[in-house]
Amino acid sequence: ASQKKEILRLEMDTDNSYVQNLLLAAENVEAFKKAIEHDIHKIVNAVKKVFPVDGKTPELATVIQFLKTWFETEHIDRGLLVKEWAKGNRVSAIQRTESGANAGGGNKTDRNPDYEHTLDTLDVEIAMATLPMDFNIYELPGSVYRRAKEIVKKKESPFKEWSAALRATPGILDYSRAAIFALIRSAHPEFYHYPGRLQGYINANLTETDHENPTEEALTAARHTPEKDAVEEANRQLAAARGEYVEGISDPNDPKWVKTGTSQPTT
Repeated sequence: ASQKKEILRLEMDTDNSYVQNLLLAAENVEAFKKAIEHDIHKIVNAVKKVFPVDGKTPELATVIQFLKTWFETEHIDRGLLVKEWAKGNRVSAIQRTESGANAGGGNKTDRNPDYEHTLDTLDVEIAMATLPMDFNIYELPGSVYRRAKEIVKKKESPFKEWSAALRATPGILDYSRAAIFALIRSAHPEFYHYPGRLQGYINANLTETDHENPTEEALTAARHTPEKDAVEEANRQLAAARGEYVEGISDPNDPKWVKTGTSQPTT
């Protein structure tokens, strides 16, 4: 332990308070206490990049979080992890696409800041975007969310094809929810049949400069409807999709509806 403290002091070459802060954090991380000298040199250099010595002194909890995350991250991804943290993106892991590219996910988007966005949560958003009804994409109706989870579980089309294409897109987790919805809902309905054409469409149209504040154009294309009655409308659309008769949506002249004495068709 004394040897490690001496290494830290020599590595940091700075005032004692910074070193003491790091030593205190290190005492709370088992992996650090068991680390070999080579890894200690590496983690100290990483700490200096993420929390510059001449900058604001970081909170102890934040340093502990970084140390734990660094040791839990694969060696090959530690450089990326340091870059993300240095930019202020407190990611807990480096997520990768199937091709091995960085999937992103560390930056601020239009999603709840406490929401951890992953490739799996992206799948649910993709599934919701393939549904026909309009709704508030930030206050999701429960019925829409449940249907989306079912689509993901059953790997239904066109979700399945969109998921494969978007999961393979580098930095896909950096894009706003509005951008994902707008992309899918603006596409030709037959594109998903042709993987090459779908990928070309994604490459040409998935563009966004401010991931945290989507443009009005993007929100319109996403068919974001913040009105309160959007929940009820979504429920009506889902009921119709299940085969139930819904006034104003179902075709009353369809032979599958049995006419009664009243004007209301019944099943």
